[in-house]
Amino acid sequence: MKTLKQNSLYHRVHFRSCLFILVLGSLVYGNHLHNPFQFDTVAYITNHHRLDNIDEQLNINYFWKEFIHRGLLQISLAFNVHLDGFRTFGFHLINMFLHLINSVLVYFITFRIWCYLGSIASQSKNDETRFVALFTAVLFLIHPIQTEAVIYIMSRSEVFAGTFYLSSFLLFQIYLVRDRPIKTAFKVLVLFIIFIAFILGFSVKQTVITLPLMLLLYFFFGQESESTSIRWLKKRKWGIGFILLVGVSLLFHKLLTDELFLIGESTAGEDIGRLNYMLTQPSVIFYYYVKLLLFPINLNIDPDIQLVTEWWSWKFITVLIGIAGLIYFSCRAKENRLLLYFFCWFLIVLSPSSSIITLNDLAAEHRTYLASYSFYAVIAYCIYRVPHLVFSNHSTKCKKIILVASIFISLIFSGLTIQRNKIWASEISLWNDTLKKSPLKVRPVINLAHAYTVTGNIDLAVEYFEKALALNPNIFATNFNLANLYLKRGREEEALRLLQIAALIRPKIPETHAVLGEIYLKRKQIELAEFHLKQAVEVKPDYASSMRNLGIIYYYHLKKPEEAAAFFSRALSIDPNQKDADNIRILIKKIRKQIRR
Repeated sequence: MKTLKQNSLYHRVHFRSCLFILVLGSLVYGNHLHNPFQFDTVAYITNHHRLDNIDEQLNINYFWKEFIHRGLLQISLAFNVHLDGFRTFGFHLINMFLHLINSVLVYFITFRIWCYLGSIASQSKNDETRFVALFTAVLFLIHPIQTEAVIYIMSRSEVFAGTFYLSSFLLFQIYLVRDRPIKTAFKVLVLFIIFIAFILGFSVKQTVITLPLMLLLYFFFGQESESTSIRWLKKRKWGIGFILLVGVSLLFHKLLTDELFLIGESTAGEDIGRLNYMLTQPSVIFYYYVKLLLFPINLNIDPDIQLVTEWWSWKFITVLIGIAGLIYFSCRAKENRLLLYFFCWFLIVLSPSSSIITLNDLAAEHRTYLASYSFYAVIAYCIYRVPHLVFSNHSTKCKKIILVASIFISLIFSGLTIQRNKIWASEISLWNDTLKKSPLKVRPVINLAHAYTVTGNIDLAVEYFEKALALNPNIFATNFNLANLYLKRGREEEALRLLQIAALIRPKIPETHAVLGEIYLKRKQIELAEFHLKQAVEVKPDYASSMRNLGIIYYYHLKKPEEAAAFFSRALSIDPNQKDADNIRILIKKIRKQIRR
């Protein structure tokens, strides 16, 4: 009877905790659901026609075909379009729902970790476990650094992959349960589901590759020193160590001699270099990510990170010393297994994006989404333990201090997160905020200029594009977009100069050649006009306006009516409702009559 009552009590506690997490998360993130598409989301979802054929994407064949290219993530976006078109509400709602589910998973995972790895055997253990589990989940839910992963739609990859990661981890904890026997068939089923979840998560984001290692470490950390698995590990530790040393050495040799290894043919990191990227990441982790986790102010979608290029840099050396010190402290602490495991979690889960895989950006807040869980767990543990260490004989006083501290932190973080959500309410507010925090970076200036262009504030758009040009004159987007604005303002000569530069920077962009062709045609510089228009249709064969302009050149200037008719016909087949379509049809009929004669 007592066991039944205890189980009923635990169920009620878990239900209330989960309900609290869901309500709190909905209140904190509810003000962002109507935010527009931002940053790369605009290009990925509304441009480039990636979601034009959603029926083809909502099937199993697409999943297998695009498995390694985040096929499941693309399917989830196509599902959004299927349900509600391109309204942002549905995209944001699913992101928020996944984050709420992850926070609930974090609650149960933390609860089980404390039962599995904790070493305190007293009545206070239950109180500690319940508090740490709930407060860790709350921190994971509302910490301001999580906003980029939740609000930025394309960061669904982090949140969605996190769902598979955390679900698999919780299932593995159930598999290892000690307080009651579990049938072999059920264990096999659990392992199979974990494997399926891992495969699905891998098709969302490849960072789930760290899951098997974290499960293995969790298993070993929870074993007694005289268990069979630990004895087996001790017996073969030198052989395992040698294999790991050789493997890591070969991996780093390959990494440092082949810039394309693991990233393939791409422009990622071409200005950074893999060695510089790897040297910079330790300082990014401890001087940027950890700083924001402790003091979540000045959040920034495009931080200006100083590149580390030397092994003897103080930023690199101090971090290595810090890591060694934290490992030593974790091993010496009373709850050494807990602290050491969480330290490993933070570094290992963060490692795919902050070690050997060279990415375009040195730092991004959404990369900490899953790794930061361990940080929240340690903070929750410290908030509970410190008052008990200071006021060991005053349990009531300890409870009051813990309650006040946890409420205070929750209110502060909730307020900061709600405020950060508001900054994401428009591209102008987002990039104005970013520019204040990264005044020397050119991307915030370009994106702010683009935001003003979209809203029709051409004067400010020109001003910021000119600032971007002064910061770096060799960026295609700056030259091309500013040239188009100059054309709207009648500054044709300046526009022509910028377009020529843009064509040199990226010669395979058809729009640049199309605009150059139109300008030269207007100036009656026919050879240059023909050259650029042919460049445009060579890169983009279905470029209707360039086909039409080539028809004009061949008919009116080169006096080649047959070629002109071919270009005009091709333009109409591509876009039958284009400007002057009726006049073009009349002209084609006229040319054909001339040819018959």
